[in-house]
Amino acid sequence: MNKICLLISSILLLNSIQAQDKPAATEPLTNDSLTKEVNALKKEISLLKNLKIGGWIQTQFQLADSNGVANFDGGNFSPGSDKRFTIRRGRIKFTYNGKNTQYVIQINGTERGLNLTEIYGIYMLPKYKALGFSTGIMNRPFGFEIDQSSVVRESPERSRYSQILMPNERDMGAKIIFVPLKDSPLYGLRLDAGFFNGQGVAVPGTTTAGGSAAGTTNYPVVGVNEFDFGKDFIGRLCFYKDVKDIRFGIGASHYNGGVLNANNHVYEKIEVDTGGIKHWKTNDTASTIFKGKLSKRVYTGFEAFFSIKSVIGTTTIRGEYIIGTQPGSAGSSASPFLAPTGATYLRSFDGMYAYFIQRIGKTKHELVVKYEWYDPNTKVIGTDILDPTKNSFTAADVKFTQLGLGYNYYFDEHTKLMVNYNIITNEVTGDGKTALNGFQKDIKDNILTIRVQYRF
Repeated sequence: MNKICLLISSILLLNSIQAQDKPAATEPLTNDSLTKEVNALKKEISLLKNLKIGGWIQTQFQLADSNGVANFDGGNFSPGSDKRFTIRRGRIKFTYNGKNTQYVIQINGTERGLNLTEIYGIYMLPKYKALGFSTGIMNRPFGFEIDQSSVVRESPERSRYSQILMPNERDMGAKIIFVPLKDSPLYGLRLDAGFFNGQGVAVPGTTTAGGSAAGTTNYPVVGVNEFDFGKDFIGRLCFYKDVKDIRFGIGASHYNGGVLNANNHVYEKIEVDTGGIKHWKTNDTASTIFKGKLSKRVYTGFEAFFSIKSVIGTTTIRGEYIIGTQPGSAGSSASPFLAPTGATYLRSFDGMYAYFIQRIGKTKHELVVKYEWYDPNTKVIGTDILDPTKNSFTAADVKFTQLGLGYNYYFDEHTKLMVNYNIITNEVTGDGKTALNGFQKDIKDNILTIRVQYRF
């Protein structure tokens, strides 16, 4: 692709020289004029060599267990549909590498619309080449999965908790970067840490009012929407190393920010009444004003990775675990794109995912198993969540687990086939008599995804 760009550019530049800079018929052609034109052409070609253009298209067919299921496998199905063709992602990425700088712009286009995915710059200090900074719209520096590109991910989507807590992965902000060079004893270590708006980036067709990426209705805001005075700190420290046929890594991440309280109603504690039923308990509003202040949004994550090459192929085990406190509404634990309008509910949560990936020998076949869970409210279990006449817990407090079984076939370096069946299980609520509506039993929401990915 870059060679084609260089060829086209060279032809255009030559035509431009001939058309615009050609000496008059009476003016003699000199060595100086030729040298000047050739040097200008060399400079333009040299600049183009630093520009890299790439992209990928993910076309897919999906089949769900029932019509209109809500999901995190690419967006909710329409009410009357259980099968669909979609373009999950259509990306084109431009990267320009300068002497000490890098400039990146990425655009996403699907049948749902067109949006700017990321735009940022990186500057590495000439004197301290391992140290630099980056500003713009970029991936949040939290964990492995957020930073891993969808073009190389072994399953169709990021985990449920990632999509709920950090929807669409990216945010506007600034960070420092510390990446020791190969001759350093700290080589393999990486630190990314900075401050971000906290609201993320809303994407047309995949962002819903609850802040989740699991929707099909266009959100009223597209792009970055800053609505409060707080700035969120996000940092990740990791160490990855290769030793012959083994690659391993560990890391830790931290998120410390907040969400604006719309009013003075903040629910943080859960109490048990005389009948043994759990309820939300509102914070003391007599002596404390919550409206206009931030409720703490704090996450801590841990990651681990191990991969080994052997006669049976490359075997990879990778996973992350996250725990923290998430401000949300009564009906959603998702991070919002717009300023909240109702009461704030502070939930203690945890989530995780674990991969087992086996490349079959030296073939193009790959088997994938992914297990994950997201428990939005660790202070209650299914039997504590009753119908609204008994207590105020909702679907936002229900735990979900998922088991993904996948097969990938790499035709070549540009084309990949992915077949994935996601088995989704929710907590069954209630005590047998008073269950939360819609969660009296496991929802039929398993999803089969067949995807073909083209990249260049």
